[in-house]
Amino acid sequence: MLILAAAGALLALLSMWRAGILPPLRVYLRLMLVTVALQVVVGLVLVITGNRPPLLHWVYGAATLAALPVATLGGRKRGEREEQLWLVGGAVATALLAFRAVTTG
Repeated sequence: MLILAAAGALLALLSMWRAGILPPLRVYLRLMLVTVALQVVVGLVLVITGNRPPLLHWVYGAATLAALPVATLGGRKRGEREEQLWLVGGAVATALLAFRAVTTG
């Protein structure tokens, strides 16, 4: 997950200079959202089976799940350049939050 998030953040940053990358970036971020949602489901199954992660891990997990939809919805109603900024922010936030979630346990 962390590697995928980092790759998405780099792709998003590249889209700032190459506008042709924006459509594949949108698809990538949607797939990444599905990946994060599946990770949440796996986490909930682990909790149900008795594995309890630290509370801080829950906070970072929820923030990681929320970062992409907020960025996608926030950028949707704006111009192309502003949408790129929102998507870059969401991708970078997802990568940073995923890194932090991994390092908290």
